[in-house]
Amino acid sequence: MEPTRRQSVTGGLVSLRDWTAARPFSSDKVSVKNIDLIANAGYDIWGREKPQRVLISVTLSMADTFASAAQTDTVDASTVHYGHLSKSIISKVESQSQWLSANELLYIVLSAARAAAASPTALSTVEAEIMFVKASRAGDGVSLKLCHLPQSDSTTTILTLHRARLLALIGVNSNERTMKQMIIVSVAIDRVKGQLAERGFEVEQIIEKTVEESSYETLESLAEDLAVKVVKYFILANETGSGALEPAGVRITIEKPSAVPFADAPVIEIYRSAEQSDPWCKRLAVEMGIKRPQIPFPLQGRLDEFLQSVKQD
Repeated sequence: MEPTRRQSVTGGLVSLRDWTAARPFSSDKVSVKNIDLIANAGYDIWGREKPQRVLISVTLSMADTFASAAQTDTVDASTVHYGHLSKSIISKVESQSQWLSANELLYIVLSAARAAAASPTALSTVEAEIMFVKASRAGDGVSLKLCHLPQSDSTTTILTLHRARLLALIGVNSNERTMKQMIIVSVAIDRVKGQLAERGFEVEQIIEKTVEESSYETLESLAEDLAVKVVKYFILANETGSGALEPAGVRITIEKPSAVPFADAPVIEIYRSAEQSDPWCKRLAVEMGIKRPQIPFPLQGRLDEFLQSVKQD
């Protein structure tokens, strides 16, 4: 059954760590990567509801092996016909006349992917990802990925800003303190739901403003600052107070292409929990206090000046 408009998660929402632990490692898989379509879904870089280009990828992990298909050299019930899978996804996406949120479109893709299997019990996991390639001003795009365990109806949804290329004053060498250089930042937020899953443009604004206004010597310090800002002003500031499950965490990856002449780039990566029980997240919640300012979009002027003005109110 396809989801209705504005439907959220159907089953239990888990973290990526939980989902990875539950996923069978030694599974035979069928994947289709980067189906290139125009979808009437998602938000553009200005936060508008606009038809736009998407790349859709799905991976189906089988509950059993391809043994019978391999032995008979036929596409039987032990596998999935990837041609039918691709056509089903294309048909479902192109038939949507009304604008859909990214979350709604993701569940339509999930429904088409599950229907391609011979039976619901034939699949152990389903991964569906939609990349909105024009939804980022500075990066490769913004994606929403759904990881689904059909047997338990458990899911995790990951919002990712891919490879935003930004100028930063960063580095310990004297020449690096004289001008900005390019860094590449990716941000993944695990276990998002509802409206947070739609607002990659707000995440990019926080990242872009923070990097532009920073002056760190190390990538580690910059990564920590980015994680703090995303958790504070995207996650905690948007909590509804209704007891809804909050995102599990934020992964920040930073590349510095010009730093090492004989390598593509040095890379650092950090993961910070956004769970209420985590001491690091608790500290950020205490720092914010009762008033939790939401950063306007688009923000005119500097982020640090806006945050300072909020503290003084």
